[in-house]
Amino acid sequence: MAASSSRHDPAARKFEQWFFLPSVHDPDFSLRLSEAIARYRIERIFCPVPVANVVLHRLVAEGQISVSIIGEFPIRRHVREHRKLMDEATAHHAFVQDLTERKSPLSVIEVASVLRQSLGIFGESDANKIAAMMAIFADAPRGDVVEIGVLAGRSAYVMASMARRHETGAVLVVDAWSTATAAQRDTAPDFQATLEQWASVVPMEGFFESFLVSLLPIAAPNQFNYLALASSEAHRVWLERRQVTTPQFGQTHYTGTISVLHIDGNHDYENVREDCDLWLPRLAPGGWLVLDDYIWFHGDGPRRVGDTLLTEARVRIERAFVCGKALFLKFGA
Repeated sequence: MAASSSRHDPAARKFEQWFFLPSVHDPDFSLRLSEAIARYRIERIFCPVPVANVVLHRLVAEGQISVSIIGEFPIRRHVREHRKLMDEATAHHAFVQDLTERKSPLSVIEVASVLRQSLGIFGESDANKIAAMMAIFADAPRGDVVEIGVLAGRSAYVMASMARRHETGAVLVVDAWSTATAAQRDTAPDFQATLEQWASVVPMEGFFESFLVSLLPIAAPNQFNYLALASSEAHRVWLERRQVTTPQFGQTHYTGTISVLHIDGNHDYENVREDCDLWLPRLAPGGWLVLDDYIWFHGDGPRRVGDTLLTEARVRIERAFVCGKALFLKFGA
């Protein structure tokens, strides 16, 4: 049940019952509210409007109404949530500075901004992985920034914001946004059943629109684009044409050399291996690979590929660490 002081409140249709109350500044407000409390047997009131919230608390204190006012005072809630964000950003900023030997130019405010915006996008990359992704751009060479596997765009947002901040290069994100392509066979039956149930609620194709909504505000002009293709086909287009044109982001030119590569597509071993075989040879000296879900309870595809890289390419790997379940590798010449 809801009430407001607007006789044509568009929010009214969202509630089973709605009634009109005069403004809290009206002399009859407390009387009309008392009548409504008795009529509808109201026991608790949630009020997100700051002035009305103060008035309601005063009426309770004066004994004019006997109900509970629930919920945190809106401004106080905002301040508490903001302080929590800044505390977390301060800790992650310290991590970024440690990881980069204090070479990252990012401020605490910038880290907080990326955390707030990216974590508001549906996805599974946690704040720790996001902080590590912010860090690696500090010493990444110039070149294309490529992501395989986008979903709704959480990590794509991080890569786009960091590429713009560090002037790394144009960003290309690749995802077929296809339910059939997303099927993973090297996983336990319960996990496959979960994916099937997930697809019945929101097919993979439905995440494409969500991705666009999230990335349009952050994408730098002519510096961000996508290919809605399988990884192998996208690799051919990117390498042969060196440009991508879409209705949403316009035309973007690419160098064909990769600065940062994030592989987070289908986690079946053959798919992960193919993604690495295709894209890693184009990684520039000093470039970074982020292999997602190297630690993963539902399968071992990323780990097997990652362990092979750690063994076979060990002479080229300058740095290696795991954060937020992802394997981060910096490759030398």
